[in-house]
Amino acid sequence: MNDLASQGYGLQVAVADRLDALASWKVRYWAPAVLGIMMMGDSWDVGIIGYVMPSMRHEWALSTLQVGAIISAGFAGQSIGALLFGPLAERFGRIGVLTVAVTAMSLLSVACALAPDPELFTWLRFAQGVGFGGAVPVCVSYVNELAPTATRGRYFSLFQFLMVSGFALCGFVSAVVIPPFGWRIMFALSAFPVLCVPLIIFTLPESPRWLARLGRVDATNRALIKLGAPPLPATVVHAVEEKSPRVPITALFTPELRGITLSTGALWFLVSLVSYAFSTWTPTLYVDVFHLKLDLALRYAAYTGVAYMMTPLVFAIVLDQFGRRSTGITVTAGALLTVAILVVLGQSHPAASGFLMAVGWTMSGSIFVLLWPYSGEVFPTKIRSTALGLCSAIARLGSTVTPLAVAGTLSATGSIVAVFGVLAAALFVVLLLWLFGSREMAGQRLDTLGADDAASA
Repeated sequence: MNDLASQGYGLQVAVADRLDALASWKVRYWAPAVLGIMMMGDSWDVGIIGYVMPSMRHEWALSTLQVGAIISAGFAGQSIGALLFGPLAERFGRIGVLTVAVTAMSLLSVACALAPDPELFTWLRFAQGVGFGGAVPVCVSYVNELAPTATRGRYFSLFQFLMVSGFALCGFVSAVVIPPFGWRIMFALSAFPVLCVPLIIFTLPESPRWLARLGRVDATNRALIKLGAPPLPATVVHAVEEKSPRVPITALFTPELRGITLSTGALWFLVSLVSYAFSTWTPTLYVDVFHLKLDLALRYAAYTGVAYMMTPLVFAIVLDQFGRRSTGITVTAGALLTVAILVVLGQSHPAASGFLMAVGWTMSGSIFVLLWPYSGEVFPTKIRSTALGLCSAIARLGSTVTPLAVAGTLSATGSIVAVFGVLAAALFVVLLLWLFGSREMAGQRLDTLGADDAASA
């Protein structure tokens, strides 16, 4: 036993050793693949409302206010779900809470497909958003807790590539099924994540790290055996607890964690603000400001979406080799430079500005993608799901503020340069946060981080 074991960390360290040494297909490939396919429903849901809205608006004669309410309802539900399900996963475990959230969001997708009027549909989208918002941070926590230390970046990137590919898949499927079958079929198809629930229940155990933190030796051994690892030796130091402790959100603001929480939350809000500004406004700005034809504007947006989908594959190569913090600094600096050039160009060079907007969209979206594995690692095991829930809720808040911020800036100044200036200022703060408010997580053991030690003391 090492020194950590003698201090009472034996069970958690032994579990980490088992997971790091485990090379079974179930851990290395099956878990990130099936969980990534299941959570593909989240990125599918991000794209679906934009693709179905023209048909839905025509069928129900929706006003602009009603359209906005429907879109906002989903984001509002996601914020609440992220805050609600994270603490539940700390108390009752990752797998049980995850499967409840996924089942709920899938069944509510079918309910959305059957909604007879826009009022009920809006409420159903809100409820469905609660499920989506709850499922994502819990699933991210579980994936990070299974991942081997040395290749955690590559491991998570496989999961994340599948997770974000739903956005592009939704676009291709909608073009095929909406014209002949209408918009409702898209929400019926949105229930596909529930098909993965039995696979999760029967093939994957509860998180061994979560069980080890609670001192549940027998349950930890059963989980390791289910993953293909040998049980732990009887000499492992542990302290058994009768039940899972309650971990409130306020625990994120203790002296040991306050700095991490504030800096990471600020990253999520500002990156979400910039990323959603590009993703929601770029096609409109292409047409209204740079006077591109609609088909060309949509084609540019589609190409950018494909580039964004490739980001996790790039991160799979670089994250473990170069680190999370250094990658964040590099990508943010590139995005800041891109937006700064857009400020200088203004509206005088439409072709160059259009290309740079696509680059800015891809790079800001890449920072957003990077924040998931980074946030999953920087917080300790005992509060990881709660922390990711709070981060997700903050990101949804940023996505809610973005349309108002861009529209308000355009209305007040009448200039696209002012919008780019706001985005540049946000990215400058993001760069400072990476430089002075983040820590490098590559190669760090999740169970032996200083934050974990402090929170467990």
